[in-house]
Amino acid sequence: LCVAGFAGRQGFAFLNLRDHPIRKAQDNVIELVWTASRDLPEALAQGERVQCSLYFVLPGIGFTMRANGACGASKGEGAAEGETLLQFQADAFFLHCSRAKVRADFWTVREGVLAEPFAPSGIEPTLSDPAKRFIAGSPYLLALTENSLGDTEISPRGDPAGFVRVLDDRTLLIPERPGNRVACTMKNILDTRRLSVAFLQPGRGAALIVDGRAVMTADPSQLGPASVNGKAPKLGALLSVERCALREAPELVEAGLWSQEGRLRPSDIPSFAKMLAEHMQGKGLLGKATTLVVDSVVKRDLKNLY
Repeated sequence: LCVAGFAGRQGFAFLNLRDHPIRKAQDNVIELVWTASRDLPEALAQGERVQCSLYFVLPGIGFTMRANGACGASKGEGAAEGETLLQFQADAFFLHCSRAKVRADFWTVREGVLAEPFAPSGIEPTLSDPAKRFIAGSPYLLALTENSLGDTEISPRGDPAGFVRVLDDRTLLIPERPGNRVACTMKNILDTRRLSVAFLQPGRGAALIVDGRAVMTADPSQLGPASVNGKAPKLGALLSVERCALREAPELVEAGLWSQEGRLRPSDIPSFAKMLAEHMQGKGLLGKATTLVVDSVVKRDLKNLY
């Protein structure tokens, strides 16, 4: 699966790479298929290039890859009839560790949640009761932010279902847990206050998209109720909701994220530590040493999720 997040409130898109494989991945260029069944974001449809981030998820694999850059859309060479190619040029690639997915138990489908009725909604200015129920059943989200230059970031958050607190019809509290220590999301919130969130429920082909303005808080009275295993978060993002919508997202299921037959084993791809070592251009003895150090850090972090 590839999740695309676009700047300027152009929204999220979920791309099924199992049925529509990547057309090109060379150097810093990635070409993805945009099927005719989905409308292009307005700016892309008008021929503009848009700052965006891509977030790649492999079935059964905890760590992920993010690419930040810009993209345009074309129906030119390489596009089949009825298809559009999303032509992405990356400025940077990042590897995300698996802590958010482990905290969320992302690969376990909650049958009770799937039994709940779901109906897509139009854009609403406040959180409806169905939206609140979706949040209560969501153990995982993707946060899309941008800085003052319009550069975007997608970053995951994961915890037991319902970890995002609904303070009222217009306000959400998203706790910050230990992460990669880069703090891109928080920096961007401090820079522009823009925050868009996609709530996901394992096994469900649907998403709740919430857009608004956010501030960071360190107020113990707000963060205390978000404690897990007796540990309260030190920071959280207070999101003032401006619009939200329940969306059908069948690509999440069609891409095979939660199907046993499509699930990869850790041995099917290089380890996170090895990939990060190569990403840092570590070769020979340096590469082996980097792999060992990264592997040790990853194992330590997975033992200290909070």
